[in-house]
Amino acid sequence: MTAFKGLLWKDFKTSSTWFYGWIAILFLLFIIGVVIGEYVNEPGISQLFLIMIGVFHIAFLPVMVCSMLRLEGKTQLWLHSPHGGYMLLLPKVIIAFLYSTLSLLLVDGLGVLMMLLYPESSLFSYWPVKEGILFNLGVTIVGLYFSGWGIFLWTLYHSLSKYPSIKNMRWIIIAGFIILYQSVVAFLMSIDWVEKLFFETLTVKVSSGLFFSVEANEMNAGFNPETIPLPVLPFLFEGVIMIIVLMISCRLLDRKVEV
Repeated sequence: MTAFKGLLWKDFKTSSTWFYGWIAILFLLFIIGVVIGEYVNEPGISQLFLIMIGVFHIAFLPVMVCSMLRLEGKTQLWLHSPHGGYMLLLPKVIIAFLYSTLSLLLVDGLGVLMMLLYPESSLFSYWPVKEGILFNLGVTIVGLYFSGWGIFLWTLYHSLSKYPSIKNMRWIIIAGFIILYQSVVAFLMSIDWVEKLFFETLTVKVSSGLFFSVEANEMNAGFNPETIPLPVLPFLFEGVIMIIVLMISCRLLDRKVEV
């Protein structure tokens, strides 16, 4: 446990500057939204900027993970580490997840502040607590998904450096793997019984999406009351695939990948 805490602290120290830089960018975008809203006399525009920033968090989490991996690659510490791949990768995912969660909570707080300061200009006619939680959860899950694939492709890329004959062709192999995987998935989904199994067997009702309207001296936004069936099995399938690729990534690192 002491070693794990040490790895967490190391990853925190090496990535904190990136996080503080992101927070500075977040506030800058928010201020731009406020200034534009004041200029056009529509304070609700700042909430649009906050929604946009929230969507950006899909990329924030994997970018943070990849930046820590890139730094590890420069130092070559993993070649001499006594820890396994699991111990080396998990702290990075945890730190990136915490950063993303804190950043999303900050965005939520700024949204609440704007709704309190300008209730008559708010895009929402109600407090979208449930929708906000689901939005944050969805963004985080998608971010973790892309982070997992980023970790796998990074370890696969560097593991191929052990083979001099293909070392200069690694990007082609990685691109070929991505194309092959997507082709296999597309082929499976084109089979009628597989498509019905995945998209019709188990579903949940969710809102059909976010609406946004602009009228004379008025803007309005919210989540559509109409619901659509959301299939669950595709998400479970991708979750299993993600566990598999992370296990493979840990195994590759256990073999002392040279990065």
